[in-house]
Amino acid sequence: MAAVVHNAVRHDARVLKSAGSLKARGHDVRLFGLTGDETEDFVLPNGIPVHLEHRDLSDIRGRVEREGLPEGKESSVWTSFRIQGETIFNSVAREFAPEIVHVHDHLALTAASRYKETFKCGIIWDAHEIYEALASIEAHRGAVNARIIAENAEHVDGFITLNESIADFYRDKYPALPPATLIPNAVERVTLTSYDGRLHQTAGLRSEQKILLFQGGFSPHRGISALLECSLHLREDWSLVFMGWGKLEQEIRKYADADSNRPPGRAAVAMVPSAQHDELLLWTAGASLGTIPYENTGLNHLYCSPNKLWEYPAAGVPILATDMPEMQRKIVKNDIGIIVSRELSPVVIAQAVNQLSDARMRELRSNCSKYAIQESWQTYESRLINLHLKTFQDAHMHRSQFVRAWARVMSGRGAVSKKLKKSASETKRRQQK
Repeated sequence: MAAVVHNAVRHDARVLKSAGSLKARGHDVRLFGLTGDETEDFVLPNGIPVHLEHRDLSDIRGRVEREGLPEGKESSVWTSFRIQGETIFNSVAREFAPEIVHVHDHLALTAASRYKETFKCGIIWDAHEIYEALASIEAHRGAVNARIIAENAEHVDGFITLNESIADFYRDKYPALPPATLIPNAVERVTLTSYDGRLHQTAGLRSEQKILLFQGGFSPHRGISALLECSLHLREDWSLVFMGWGKLEQEIRKYADADSNRPPGRAAVAMVPSAQHDELLLWTAGASLGTIPYENTGLNHLYCSPNKLWEYPAAGVPILATDMPEMQRKIVKNDIGIIVSRELSPVVIAQAVNQLSDARMRELRSNCSKYAIQESWQTYESRLINLHLKTFQDAHMHRSQFVRAWARVMSGRGAVSKKLKKSASETKRRQQK
């Protein structure tokens, strides 16, 4: 099985988890991705080989001209995505002939027909997002993303996405796709050791200080500005800690460096560097509440159910999230956190945090522990295994039928050839007479 994705693999938790589950069930799994650096080959700790091909986009303009495409950003993006999809396809083709290609995200889906024609394989598409409605997406990129899916949906044999809302969107917009198999961004079941104080120490906070944690990319439309203003209204026993990287780092740093009347070790805002993925939960465990304050900037955010919806509870940390339907459903049903309006009023957020009693926090943490067991990756990986098995069986049957049909064709050609030779020979004899 070839798993293909447009990134450098190492930090894509969903890709790594899926590949690991299939490898553990005896599949020959090979990962293929792209890198802006030199082409690279390495092997994951679980024995899965990874090939990263250098992303060469130097021919975009030339190809647009050769194909006679209209000038403009849309043609450039369309051509860039196809080049990258073809680059991954060529990496796979040089390596082996997969019986299943598991396509993550949308860019690699541009080569779907090539996989089908070359390998007669099954294709599973794993849609991590609603790609045409990403937050802040430019119109021309949204149009290209929608075109990729529309043109390749017919080649997809198995379809995976995160939740019911996203599945409904794809079913209505792209009816050629198969029914969705729902596999959320759950985390693998782990047994955590006791918290070692690393988050508090690195943030310069007292060990008893409560932490409201934002973890991940410092990107627009993730509620960061509202959280920063909320910090001005938090009680002194609460600190807002940002752990990650991104565009809004300077805005966060202004708050973290601002003068404060708070006592030492009780900063209103602090920043810590991002952590290695295999150590992430050890850092997260120091928080009292983990935030997912996404803004309603489009369908992808409205219907999101991000990794943190499972990562925080896996570390024993309740969640503060906006009232997006999928997040709210999980949090309310399992009583693992608090919901605030997507209007993101800083004062309202601060009031919701300040009002949490120690008894309520203990109750939420207890529920997180139960949720982490019930909603672990192991709960859902059987859906992945079964879909691969069905796709393999269907593809194998198709291959067998193709081989038999081709054999009949070739056999028929042989019979026709003999008849033609016999006819030609008889004609020659008659002419000689």
